[in-house]
Amino acid sequence: MVLMAASRGLVWQDWDDVYIVYQPSSAETHVFNETTAAILRSLEAGPLAADGVKRETEAALGVAQGGLATDDFVFATRRLEELGLIEYLDEAIGGQ
Repeated sequence: MVLMAASRGLVWQDWDDVYIVYQPSSAETHVFNETTAAILRSLEAGPLAADGVKRETEAALGVAQGGLATDDFVFATRRLEELGLIEYLDEAIGGQ
């Protein structure tokens, strides 16, 4: 499974471990924790396999590989999808 950012041009503001993200395409403002923000930021460079997003998120959080509970990761990515910020793609992307 591959994830990709569905929205470009997000405006970020962070205060310690709280991230405020303005989404111009929907005129909505979102408040995220560090984990959710790291997931979203990992996709700024382009689509990435879900396990790659999880690894990059763990690295950004400074936890060991496997340190981010899969249930927490899935919950956060599904919420981001509901908000229209990421999309799940069923097809593999070349080189992934």
